[in-house]
Amino acid sequence: MIGQKETHLFLNISGMEEQMYKHYCKKIDATFMEWGCYIPKEYIKDFLAGKTLRLGESRDVNIKWDNREYPVKLYYKNKRGQPYHWIDWANNRELLNKIRKTFIQSYIAIKSQKEKFWHNKKAKKQYRTNLLAGQQEVIIFTPKNSKQIEAKTFIRIENEWNHLFQRLAEANVFGWIFDKKNRDYLIQKSTNWIKAKDFNKHKDNANVIYYLAHTKRKLLYIGKAQILGKRVMLGRKHQNMPEDWDLFKYDIVRPEFSNILERIEDHTIRSFASILKNTQNYNSLQIGGYTLVNSNWKKL
Repeated sequence: MIGQKETHLFLNISGMEEQMYKHYCKKIDATFMEWGCYIPKEYIKDFLAGKTLRLGESRDVNIKWDNREYPVKLYYKNKRGQPYHWIDWANNRELLNKIRKTFIQSYIAIKSQKEKFWHNKKAKKQYRTNLLAGQQEVIIFTPKNSKQIEAKTFIRIENEWNHLFQRLAEANVFGWIFDKKNRDYLIQKSTNWIKAKDFNKHKDNANVIYYLAHTKRKLLYIGKAQILGKRVMLGRKHQNMPEDWDLFKYDIVRPEFSNILERIEDHTIRSFASILKNTQNYNSLQIGGYTLVNSNWKKL
């Protein structure tokens, strides 16, 4: 988060000195586990790779880690008059899961420290990662060009509990245990109906259940998306929904429930199918003039 002190170091590793860009060895901390990573000033030139950003601009970048690529954003922002460069992956659920499972010891230690921190009435307002030297895990970032960053696990703590902890992290058990604040609420935000022409203003929202409506033909479609704009495109036919749908809305599911997004989608579709007309002969009250055009969901 803004204002937190970045923990980083630079190592010259045998066989790597000939690379074009410097290797950034990043100690894993709470910010890394949840949101992203600041780029220290001495590495900015390497991460920009010859293509600078103006203040307020961003660009798409891929992090390549263990032969898989994860899309992230590289930002040049300003906070209280201090410009900074930032790599953001807060909306990439797959990368967050990869980070937490790989550095599971750091994840548990940080979550435990934060739990203790918030129970201490004398604690300061902002939590800071405080891992001992023997607890610190490290990842190496190496910019390859302006669009790709290579990631390698450098220091990872192993013990007999790692596999169990990884399974619990994947099922979001730790997220449920430690996130006391607002954990009773499955839906973080629910919008009103929005005109289709404004869709691109909302396309970057993550972990959503979305609704598309065709008001002239009285059609409704319900779906899920990790990133709304990567699942739905304005002016294009979407499954059984014609391309000229004119209204949409969406519910943002809290990140800790993203692993059950498909179940939430199925439940939502079944609920609407039991009320509206539908194209799958699902038992329905057929209330209202709209028809649900979804053709595939789990019928319990």
